[in-house]
Order: sequence, then C-alpha cells, then structure tokens
Amino acid sequence: MRNAYLILLSLIAVSFSSCYTYKVYPEEYRRLENIGAKPKAYVINDTLDKELNILVSSGIFTIIKDSTEADLQIHIYPLEQNMVCGQGLTASMITLGQLPVFLPDRYFYRFDEIGHNGKTHRKIELKIAQRVWFWDVFVFNKRFEENAGKALLGGYRDGIE
Repeated sequence: MRNAYLILLSLIAVSFSSCYTYKVYPEEYRRLENIGAKPKAYVINDTLDKELNILVSSGIFTIIKDSTEADLQIHIYPLEQNMVCGQGLTASMITLGQLPVFLPDRYFYRFDEIGHNGKTHRKIELKIAQRVWFWDVFVFNKRFEENAGKALLGGYRDGIE
C-alpha cells in the first residue's frame, strides 16, 4: 500500500512539473520582426523539416521553390543540441511545479548562404531555454520552431551588424 502512495505521489509530481514553454533570450529578441528587404532564397536541402521551419519562422529570407528566381541559395545543416543536466527538475517535482525551472540547452543552427559573391558559412547559437512550470499549462505558444526562429533572427542580426 505504501508503494502505491509513493507511485501516485510521483505521478502527480511529474504531471505538475511537465508544463513547459520556450523562452528566448535576451528579451529584446522576443519582439523582433524582420521588416526590411528580405532576399529571395532557395533551400537546397529542404528535407530537414525542423531546421526549415526554424528558418521560415525567422523571417530572414523569403523562401521560394524556384531556384532560378533566387537571390541566393541556402544549405542548412542538422540542428546541434547540447543537453543540460535535468537535475533542476527535482525541485520542480518536490514543489509540485510551483517553482519554475529553466533548462538552457545549447542549440546551434548552421547554414551556408551561397550567392553570386561566394559562400558564407553561418553558425548561430540559439539563445533559448525551456521553462518547466505548472502555470505554463495556460500558455499556448509552445512551438519550439517559432521561438527558435526569433532567436535565429536576433543572432543573425547581431552577427551582421
């Protein structure tokens, strides 16, 4: 009977701490929009769905399907992710999700811009963290690709300026 209570308590703690959102840092990146002229870009390897969705969400380029009309070509690489220790989740489980925990995994987005002037390799660290908190159950924008797109736009602008 005691084991059943421990299992039930563990399940409740895990469910209360399983609500999450993604936060982009610095905060200025969260409100960024690319309102300038966007070059037309053709993605050479559009089979990497997650990476392509991040690039589209960033709004850096206007992605087109016809390579003859493109200003440049983009070759994207798989997203690199370095996981952090999840030990902070223990505190969230003990407090039934009332203590927010941030898991700042490191993501690196890499792509090549191939234009008339040559090839430019870009490697941008996406400054994004997953927040685990019970009250995030009421947050509806939990899409990683959209938030990673904001981080990519901010990192791309900082790299060019």
